[in-house]
Amino acid sequence: MIDHFVAFTKGGIIKWQHSPSSAANVTHIVNDLISDVFIEESHPVQDSTYSKDIYTARWAVANDQGLVFVCIYKTLLHLPWVGQLVTQARQLYPQLDENEFAAWFHTKLASLEAETVKPEPTKAPAIEKIESVETDSAASGASTPIGGKTRRRGKKGKKDEPVEKKKKGVMRKWGEDGQALDVGSDDDEALDFSSGPSGAQAVVEDVDLASYGGANKQGDFVLKQLGDDEPPIPSKSRFGFLKNIMGGKTITQEDMDKVTAKVEEQLMKKNVAKEVAVHLCDQVSRSLVGCTTNSWTTVEQTVQQAMADALRKILTPSASLDLLHEVQRHKKLGGGRPYVISVVGVNGVGKSTNLSKIGFWLLQNKMRLLVAACDTFRSGAVEQLGVHVNRLSELAGRQGTGEVELFAQGYGKDPAHTAEKAVEYGQKHGFDVVLIDTAGRRHSDKRLMGDLEKFAKRARPNKIIMVGEALVGTDSVQQARNFNDAFGKDRNLDFFLISKCDTVGDMIGSIVNMTYATNIPVLFVGTGQHYTDLRTLSVDWAVRLLTQ
Repeated sequence: MIDHFVAFTKGGIIKWQHSPSSAANVTHIVNDLISDVFIEESHPVQDSTYSKDIYTARWAVANDQGLVFVCIYKTLLHLPWVGQLVTQARQLYPQLDENEFAAWFHTKLASLEAETVKPEPTKAPAIEKIESVETDSAASGASTPIGGKTRRRGKKGKKDEPVEKKKKGVMRKWGEDGQALDVGSDDDEALDFSSGPSGAQAVVEDVDLASYGGANKQGDFVLKQLGDDEPPIPSKSRFGFLKNIMGGKTITQEDMDKVTAKVEEQLMKKNVAKEVAVHLCDQVSRSLVGCTTNSWTTVEQTVQQAMADALRKILTPSASLDLLHEVQRHKKLGGGRPYVISVVGVNGVGKSTNLSKIGFWLLQNKMRLLVAACDTFRSGAVEQLGVHVNRLSELAGRQGTGEVELFAQGYGKDPAHTAEKAVEYGQKHGFDVVLIDTAGRRHSDKRLMGDLEKFAKRARPNKIIMVGEALVGTDSVQQARNFNDAFGKDRNLDFFLISKCDTVGDMIGSIVNMTYATNIPVLFVGTGQHYTDLRTLSVDWAVRLLTQ
């Protein structure tokens, strides 16, 4: 399916390449990419996509290695996994020799191509009809997930046709002003919900709850943790560069100085911010200097364990993460006022999508939900949320779980006023939870961030959850701090939800960055585009990925 993959130095030396025998010669596309992007800079270097003639090139730069990884394919083909392939190649190339990398690449490519052409399994017939707001076909697959999978059924058609599989994310770039530079990502696309394909309607299919979670002894529906059944990312060894540096001796500060630079580099490759990596290395140095390694314990194991302990100290929450128990307790003692949860974050991180995932989980626990559309500025935001609510309502009705309703006052309204009215409506009509969707905003925009304090005072949310993106990288530290400080001196964030963790492999440093910057724990992790793609964070899983 792809036409060419190449890794080359910034000096133009090809280090590795692959071209299917049936593919056309597209080296001129690589040359044009180098000329337009890296030499003449007529195309934004921050973008990771380049189009020329009938081809699209996706690339990733490994600045520490001075390498550029490029994959070229025909634009007409829908290959959403190319970004993932390029990103993982950049990550793994320095760790593997040429034969190991080639073996990994061909296995990975074959797997991705097989997934692209794999026929969708037969499912039980869905219901005939639901009410929904029709979406533009390009936007619906990227921005509006469903419980299982969505099919389009024509007005007179008798057979279902599978829609495209979910798109994979690419690394988001941020400018000094906090503006997302790759504004062409799926979540930032303008959404037109005013019309859809003639006679088409979305059919919501049943979901697989077994892989999503299950009921505990108290009968509460609890989500699974992320990571227990995740396959490991291939790696030569864990902190293997340390094993011959020292051993069988008392560790001195000089010894640690020799290794902390490499440990720091290893962490930064996994999206850990420099500030955080330096802090972790200092913690490891202080814990090891003066210690003597046991004769049966290698220095590699000693340093790795110390780093794991330092990471675990940051990631282990200091407050309860039992949100469901809090909602249930408030339902009994709250005096009729619904439990209010607000979701905030920068543009394009998937706030509406992840709010709907939280809603789906609460519906499994038989809650009555009111979803408040308080993004009153972005065109299509209210309609997009309406699609989510319609689908959640259909799934809840079919499963016999909770109830969900949309509260909206249109566009151009004061979001704080809309939120306040939503809470009043929820209290009057006996809703258990009000989920408030908010507009995305740049964390460095003081005017937009200033509105959050007013919002918090008017809506008085019980919990404020910030959706952070696994793709964001080292800018996540400042994002987290700015949002945490935006609600006034007496109010902070309560939890993080880290989205798009399925797109970054072991580069999960944003989880550590945000928690380190604010001491706010990660409550949920988003792992895809469906309502069931929500997990709780396993600290052991995160530590394992960051130290391997």
